[in-house]
Amino acid sequence: MSTAEDFLLIATDPVSGKPLISSPQADPVFGGAFLLDLVTAGRLTLEGEGRKARVIIANRAPVDDPLTELAFDRIRNRGMQKPQHVVTRLGKNGRKDLYESLATKGLVRSRQVKALGIFPLTRHDIIDTARRDDLLTRIRSALLHDQPTDAQTGPLIGLLSAADMVRIVVDKPDRKAAKAKAKVLAEGDWASEGVRKAIQAAQAAITAGVVAATSAAASGSS
Repeated sequence: MSTAEDFLLIATDPVSGKPLISSPQADPVFGGAFLLDLVTAGRLTLEGEGRKARVIIANRAPVDDPLTELAFDRIRNRGMQKPQHVVTRLGKNGRKDLYESLATKGLVRSRQVKALGIFPLTRHDIIDTARRDDLLTRIRSALLHDQPTDAQTGPLIGLLSAADMVRIVVDKPDRKAAKAKAKVLAEGDWASEGVRKAIQAAQAAITAGVVAATSAAASGSS
């Protein structure tokens, strides 16, 4: 399972099948998830810090996961790139493609509903609730009870923090403390230097991408 797939699993309501991640958030967040997975897989590296950070192709070899490979193929033959550009390209159609991947793996089942009895919508019922429950338990334990993070929960916490979505995994009274803890844990001891740089770059790129997408959506509706 990729970081992107696990993130979508926890960002899907198990009762309604509704995604808890909005359309403006989706592409940049999943682009950030693919960035982390590709750095971990040794395909991408980062040089520089802050505004000078750049993503470099370290290895053009295919990756085993088909969806991560599809995302990688969008940037494989490009030169040095800004993280925000990379995240945008990697995350294109991210939520749709990831739901299809989860359905193929038997983790979700899609169904059609109608909003207001008119507008067709797709919902995704979670079949593998045990995996989702385990991820949420470990994330909450890290955020609220000082349990250690690892290479699986660390990136998820980093993405939740970057997208300001910690609220979907903890109850309201705990959210302020959990958000502060998430910022610390995102770059904790579990992460190698390369992954730590990737998280920093992904967080900045996700934030910029969400702001840009939200602004564009607002302009389009006005």
